[in-house]
Parts: sequence; C-alpha cells; structure tokens
Amino acid sequence: MPDDVRREWAEPRVLAAISSTTAPQGLGAEIVRLLDVVWPVLREQGVRTDHNVVVYRGGGEAGTLAVDVGVEVLSSFEDRGEVRHVLTPSGEVATIAHFGEYADLGHAYSALVRWCADRGRSPAGVNWEVYGDWEEDPTKRRTDIYFLLEPARGSHG
Repeated sequence: MPDDVRREWAEPRVLAAISSTTAPQGLGAEIVRLLDVVWPVLREQGVRTDHNVVVYRGGGEAGTLAVDVGVEVLSSFEDRGEVRHVLTPSGEVATIAHFGEYADLGHAYSALVRWCADRGRSPAGVNWEVYGDWEEDPTKRRTDIYFLLEPARGSHG
C-alpha cells in the first residue's frame, strides 16, 4: 500500500461545512449528525454539490478532534446558521485512495505516515478525507485521504 501514496499539489476545495470539536470515539456519529444539517441547507438553495469532506485540523482540548464536516460545493450558496464557507487547505500533499470500509481507514493512514517517514517529510497537522459516491459493496467505497505536508527542507526548485 505505501506504493499507492502519491505526492501532489492540492488546490483548495470550497465546502459548505460546520466546524465542530468531538471525541474520537464519537466521530462517526458526529459526521452523520453534521451532514444531516448541511445537506438540507444545500438542497433548499439548489446548490450544485460534489462529495462529502471532513477536514481534521488537529487535536483540541483533552483528546478531542477539531473538524470541519461538509460537502464540496460547485456553485454559490449563502451561509446559514452553522453552515458556512470553508476551504480545504492548499499545498503539497501526500495522498492515497482507500477502497473499503471506513473502519479500515487506519491502514491508509499508516501508509501515509510510513511514506512521510521514509522520505523525511513532516505532515503539517491538517488532513482531510473526501468520500466517494456511496456504494452498497464496501469494497467499492472510495475515500481519498490527504496529508498537508510541511515544506521540504533543503529542496531546490
């Protein structure tokens, strides 16, 4: 799987998202709860959309996670309540596509960590997941994971 990790430049994606702080053990339920708030706002406004996205912005207090949970938007929308414009980070990333159950994403994260360590690269502390279209067959579910990278040391050009 480490061979599946790619280095590329990520452009920012515009999201309609809600920022939240949650405990890791409640993350899945929190993602569903927040998406259930975002989607009706987008449907009501007739917004063109793409995939669900979760941005992890580092740890909060006492072992919590700071996240932005939302939907990539392809047309304009008006902020409403907690639902607001959020950009995914831009810059150099290490990325991998995971196919399978969300519960198995840890394998892809391990591959990204190994890739960074093998190349002497440091994650910048922000990562995000872009969830592909829903598939009933778990082996066909795609999640793209991105690690924003710190600038490479001593690189020339």
